[in-house]
Amino acid sequence: MELSVTREIADGARIAPDARIGCFCVIGPHVLIGPGTVLGRRVTIIGNTHVGADNVIDDGCVLGAVPQDLKFRGHDTWLLIGDRNRLGPNVTAHVGTEAGGSCTRIGSDNVLAVGAHVAHDCYVDDAAYLGPAVLLAGHVRVEDGAVIEDGTGCHHFTTVGRFSRVGARTPIRRDVPPFTHFSSLGYYTRPPAVLGVHEEGLARAGLSEPECDDLRRTIAYLFDDEQALAVKVDQLLARSDLSAASRALCVFCRRTASGKFGRHREVFRGRMPPEAAECLPAEALVKIARGKGANQP
Repeated sequence: MELSVTREIADGARIAPDARIGCFCVIGPHVLIGPGTVLGRRVTIIGNTHVGADNVIDDGCVLGAVPQDLKFRGHDTWLLIGDRNRLGPNVTAHVGTEAGGSCTRIGSDNVLAVGAHVAHDCYVDDAAYLGPAVLLAGHVRVEDGAVIEDGTGCHHFTTVGRFSRVGARTPIRRDVPPFTHFSSLGYYTRPPAVLGVHEEGLARAGLSEPECDDLRRTIAYLFDDEQALAVKVDQLLARSDLSAASRALCVFCRRTASGKFGRHREVFRGRMPPEAAECLPAEALVKIARGKGANQP
């Protein structure tokens, strides 16, 4: 038996010497792959995709493909991936769109399980978990330490708050508050709602016990009944003894209420969100300001 291992690595691709590229992989000319990163079999990385150090990218992943957005005009946009991420088999992630800030970003220390999808202009911060077949529509932000369980879909422009937990197969149509357990009881028999505190999230956040106790009381007060959330948020923010974590939760809820359809990030529709300006390379920002793509003079 004769064995042949084929890789297609375009001229111009920048790959660290100790990165490992599996067989049958395709690497485009504008791709950067950092040290210690490992690619499995049949991985495709194209577009202006920058991958950091010590990532594990499993079989069949496709990173940097063009967005499934009819407003995408074909200019050069980016997919930025940090360090120490684990991408399971068949994970997909698209570059950004011009109208959404030209950037999709996956931070560091995240786990994206089999079949997860990160669409254009999404921001997955650090240490988050996206379960099997989790689908992020465009312009979604997943904050630090959030857990999204299997088969969940996120509507455009939603935010999943830090160290929250979203139950399996729960439709996310509005922002999910930090440190909460958000789920749809009985899988669609009841609307999605905050069910309580995500205790594991409190532990992972490294908060002190007084801060955790204050957060538990705050979440119970905000979500245990049907009274107007905005009134309760104002009452809590008026207190001088509110912990920093509880105050941040209240500010998050206030922003959510001010957005359209319970989605704060709707304010960025059609314009660059602040995250793009923070993470894009300086030369990319200059070219965007001039209306040019990454590879145009």
